Amino acid sequence: MYNRSYYRSKKPRYNGRITGRIFLGFVALILFFLLIYSIDSLIIYRGKVYPNVIVMNQEIGGLKKDKAYQTIQPIILENLREPILISYNGWRLNIVPEDNLGATVNLEKLINDAYSIGRRGSLLSRIKERIYLIGNACRLTPSIEFKDNNFQSFYYDIQMEIEKPSQDASFSSDKIIPAQIGIKIDREQLLTALKRDIIDSARSDIPTVIDLPVHYQEPKISTREILSQIGVVEALSSYETSLLGKEKNTLFNIQKSAADINGIILKPGETLSFNRLIGPADKEDGYKESTIIANGQFIKGYGGGVCQVSTTLYNAALLANLQIMERYNHSIYGKPTSYVPLGQDAAVFYGYKDLKFKNSLDQQVVIFSEIKPDRLIVTIWGEKGLDKEIRIINQDLKTYDYDVIEIKREGQDTTHLVGNVLQEGIPGYSVKTYRLIVDSSGEKMEFLSEDRYISVPGKILID
Repeated sequence: MYNRSYYRSKKPRYNGRITGRIFLGFVALILFFLLIYSIDSLIIYRGKVYPNVIVMNQEIGGLKKDKAYQTIQPIILENLREPILISYNGWRLNIVPEDNLGATVNLEKLINDAYSIGRRGSLLSRIKERIYLIGNACRLTPSIEFKDNNFQSFYYDIQMEIEKPSQDASFSSDKIIPAQIGIKIDREQLLTALKRDIIDSARSDIPTVIDLPVHYQEPKISTREILSQIGVVEALSSYETSLLGKEKNTLFNIQKSAADINGIILKPGETLSFNRLIGPADKEDGYKESTIIANGQFIKGYGGGVCQVSTTLYNAALLANLQIMERYNHSIYGKPTSYVPLGQDAAVFYGYKDLKFKNSLDQQVVIFSEIKPDRLIVTIWGEKGLDKEIRIINQDLKTYDYDVIEIKREGQDTTHLVGNVLQEGIPGYSVKTYRLIVDSSGEKMEFLSEDRYISVPGKILID
């Protein structure tokens, strides 16, 4: 017979047994984890980094601190000595973090941090962290530090190269001062990028490139605003030449001489003399030594690169239909002058060769020169556009072989010589150049020049 009071008296005792068993099971589980943790930390990994701790893509789990130090140190040093390329708009700078920035890593702290994983915080935190490591990796990122003097010197150098103040366009009686966009390097962003990419370079075989972080400041008065005030609103012509592969000093000379012709105003009937604007372009004028042509040879001399500016200006003047008063070709045509077709170069040599042209139009013109990362551009602006199309045509091109001279090897400096070639030969050329003018009345072919470029003999060594 069912006895309700009997079962009521039994139920609390039954529930108490269940609760007790759960409690004992929980205690047993804790004791089990404590036992496992004790065995793990005090026996298996005593004095060792726990598994799945990774530094610089290197697993250091199971290693004692001194062994982990020895494992990571060469990797860190390799990264600190790995070149980094800093790039901005065609400008490039290669640095080695250890040398240029005084980059270091507190390796002892890094290893201590790795060892502390699973051993820090409360007991519960340690157990949780240790359980996490069973199936997951814990990656530690080294903290890069730079020596203040090294970084400041490095930062100052790139400031001198890149930063420019914002400048409003202005006007004088004979020249337009073009507007200039201000450029400011973001110091903190650069610092962050350097520290990040020094570490990241360990994960890739590709050279590390950092795009220089900058901010721009627009001028309040643009060049076009100033041009419109004097009624100059149309681009008449533009010509560009390549700067790729140029020597550093050549680029400096090009930038310096291009700045001297930038913004020149030429009124109707006025004549421009390139040499009068630039001067001798020698050491005293602030120009640097580079490759020049002298006596039919490519040699070192001051002002190398200035002829590229005169040449680019000459071609822009041709395309603007300005009257050429004086112009000379180079004596030879080789790689340093190949930025322009044969018959279209304009050699200058102060006191001997000049580039002169007259503003033969019925409007004033303004000449602008602009340096891009890979090219030099000269643009001529006027009050109204040309009502004609202008092209430069080269005809009757002839090539002349160079002689080969044999020279006894004895007594020659062959330290940097590859093979038996002492001097590469350069062919000679002759060419006729015309300006084709096409307008509503038809075509007109204007003869410009007949140029001759001498050959340069090749020289080979014989025993």
